[in-house]
Amino acid sequence: MGAFASTDVTVTIASRDREIAGGQAGRNISLAQIAFGDGSLTYATGGVPLPAIGTFGFRTAISFAAIEQPPANGFIYKFDRTNHKIKIFTQGVRTGSTAAGAPENGANCEDSFAAEGAITLSNSAPDTTYDIGQQIELPNGSAPAAVTIYVLLIGD
Repeated sequence: MGAFASTDVTVTIASRDREIAGGQAGRNISLAQIAFGDGSLTYATGGVPLPAIGTFGFRTAISFAAIEQPPANGFIYKFDRTNHKIKIFTQGVRTGSTAAGAPENGANCEDSFAAEGAITLSNSAPDTTYDIGQQIELPNGSAPAAVTIYVLLIGD
């Protein structure tokens, strides 16, 4: 499995959603659909590289991007302006259905793709979600399923 490249990202902008503000605003505004992932390409630390800014209707820079989070896949998507990438974040730990040998040892944990690992969350119950802290970037080598995100972009 290879890591995502900008050529693995599909950007779709309807003609009515390109350069919404026109020349009067001093900046361009576009509404794009960005699609990537198929369960075989992998996420590399640092994010999913995006195609050139011209693909989004801009000439020099994307100054701001607001991402509508997709429903129910459990990840948070953020625009990395400096590196022109989409970063994926996940949070928390969910225990799987398998309890460890002794109840005080807790249940085995699931990763972001619902696969149980060998990590046990001490004093936890099977099939329970625990809040254990801040979001983390999706681990290097993870292979997320297909997703389409809607992004409002402002730039020049």
